[in-house]
Amino acid sequence: MKKLISVFLALIMTLSIVFFPNGKSLAKDDKVRAVWVSTVFNIDWPSNSSKGNPQAQKNEFIRMLDKLKSAGINTIMLQVRPESDAFYKSKINPWSRYLTGVQGRDIGYDPLEFAISESHKRGMKLHAWFNPYRASIYQDKSSTAPNNPMNIHPDWVINFNKKWYYDPGKPEVTNYIVDTVREVVENYDIDGVHFDDYFYPGPAFPDSNTFAKYGSGNIENWRRNNINNMVKRVHDMILKTKPKVKFGISPAGIWRNKKNDSNGSNTNGGESYVKQYADTRYWIKNGLIDYVVPQVYWRIDHPKADYKTLIRWWSYQVKNTKVELYIGEGIYKHGQKEYAGENVAAEIKEQLRLNRKYKEIAGEVFFSAKDLLNISQVYNDVRDFYLNEIASANNIDKNIESQNDSKNKNYRAPYQSSLIGKDRADTAIAISKKSWPKGSENAVLVNGKDIVSGIVAAPLAAKYNAPILLTYMNKVSDSTIQELKRLGIKNLFVFGNKGAITQNEINRIKTNIKGINIDEIFSSNEQESSATIAKILSKYKELDNIYVASEDAAADVLSIAPFAANQKNPIIIVGKNSISKKNEEWIKSPNVKNVYVIGGDNTISKSLINRLNAISHGKVKRIYGSNRIETNTKIIEKLYTDAFYKKAFITNSTALIDAITVSAFAQKSNSPIILVGNSVDSLQKTILNPKSASLVYKVGGKVNSKSYNEMIKLFTGLMLPN
Repeated sequence: MKKLISVFLALIMTLSIVFFPNGKSLAKDDKVRAVWVSTVFNIDWPSNSSKGNPQAQKNEFIRMLDKLKSAGINTIMLQVRPESDAFYKSKINPWSRYLTGVQGRDIGYDPLEFAISESHKRGMKLHAWFNPYRASIYQDKSSTAPNNPMNIHPDWVINFNKKWYYDPGKPEVTNYIVDTVREVVENYDIDGVHFDDYFYPGPAFPDSNTFAKYGSGNIENWRRNNINNMVKRVHDMILKTKPKVKFGISPAGIWRNKKNDSNGSNTNGGESYVKQYADTRYWIKNGLIDYVVPQVYWRIDHPKADYKTLIRWWSYQVKNTKVELYIGEGIYKHGQKEYAGENVAAEIKEQLRLNRKYKEIAGEVFFSAKDLLNISQVYNDVRDFYLNEIASANNIDKNIESQNDSKNKNYRAPYQSSLIGKDRADTAIAISKKSWPKGSENAVLVNGKDIVSGIVAAPLAAKYNAPILLTYMNKVSDSTIQELKRLGIKNLFVFGNKGAITQNEINRIKTNIKGINIDEIFSSNEQESSATIAKILSKYKELDNIYVASEDAAADVLSIAPFAANQKNPIIIVGKNSISKKNEEWIKSPNVKNVYVIGGDNTISKSLINRLNAISHGKVKRIYGSNRIETNTKIIEKLYTDAFYKKAFITNSTALIDAITVSAFAQKSNSPIILVGNSVDSLQKTILNPKSASLVYKVGGKVNSKSYNEMIKLFTGLMLPN
């Protein structure tokens, strides 16, 4: 059952979306596989029934993400401003009515922050989708909040076709849109900003007074210039504020028909250039957007707007530019009478195949989430196409068995993420940000060169629910100080060998963080450091298990560290043939039930084992293999006995500097750290194959890709706790 390919292909999907902060893709296949999540009218999320219920909304979003992820979707276009409102904490726009039923009423949590966090956990990117000019979908403004900008500035809006729109011709409106987007870019870890096709609502828009005040020449060209100016202002603001955030727009599928413009497509439909005054081709040629998503919502061989014709035309427009092209797919058209039976959904697989004929097409966006999730034919077609495509891109066998076998519904591959920095101190910061996103009152600081002390500190960090941060090159970096500030640290435990962290650096921390309490815990060597931690832990709990590892075997110390930390029990450091008097006292303690010795004869001699047996009241149990990787695997076999892990952490067995501080994170979920080399050995395959993990972290940049991918296969399986 473990190796059924329906499961196996689910793992492959995640190989395309291993990500850093800011969502950088690491895989061979970097196609964008996105879906629009509409919030207006509660189309996709949240449901009408969950209005005003934060937990219900969160549960709905998680279920939606998981099912989208299993179909290969890696990007969410979440509508965060459906109508002059907000799905996020805003000083400009009121809370959306689609959260509580009443515009301006606080829902009690931050939906955008939650959505970003849950998406990033799964290796999925999130773009914040704005309707820039829509003010209200209702003619009656009485249900809008008093602090809505359309009420504060009634001269900014115009009623047209029983809806309210911001007037694009007013400079104040452009400033308002730029400020609205800036607020989200500055305050949230989004991967992109996304606009749909709501610009001017039509040629009959009654803006003659605005044109008389601000315009000149041809009113149509003036309108297009207004939109172009807004797009440029938003683009420039994002580039200045957070250049890694992408900016994209989804215009209607036809820019201009060839009969009206020689640069247009060989079509005969409504033109966004004329209807919405959206000059998309100008934005592409002038680099005002990072990506474009034309809404090519027609079937193949449509008499007026042929799908094949349009994707070929759009591919030519982005050719030799830096603008990426994703095709907007109209799967909402699945035979409804209002679309004259035009069943785009029925041919979605063929449309995706056509897209792959053009190297300029970098992906798709489906409208909308509910249609993908609720129409089984569409879901199965999209999933089948994407998972096979990802498998092919990653050179993984696609010997497919039934993907719809109900027995496999709880099987999938792990979600994936990375914890990588430019150096060991920066990696520690990345781990701290990921594991303590809301801050911590306590932190532990160790010297980045003192590998064993850094790992031994894990139980101390666990006791105080604290991240471990590092000095590097005998200095506390500015970035580390900033992380201490972000965390809101009140108590800092400076730990390690004497002189490992200078008094000058300790004083610099005090200067930069007023009121911080610094507890200096220095020892003469690693053995003494481990005894010090045992003494601290014993003040708070009875030490029932002791873990013994060699000062010359940092890999063994790392392998046992998260388990010891989770139990709040110490790791006692010894020499190959010796143990200090202080550490002997801990072994002799009558409360100790078990002494686990980590490592073989090469690191801890038989004579020392005999000594431990002689002085211990508890049982001395040795866990070891023929090398560090086998010892690590034996620890997992004997101590991490569950079949399902919430998380697993993979790091290079010979580059432990990247993983010094990860034990403090791993212990929170009682998750193992797994050492890998250039290949996965037979013992690892035997022990790990029956297990599954919900989320796998790659720790450090030196993990062998082949070994990592093999680990992902091994951890594919049943995603239910025992």
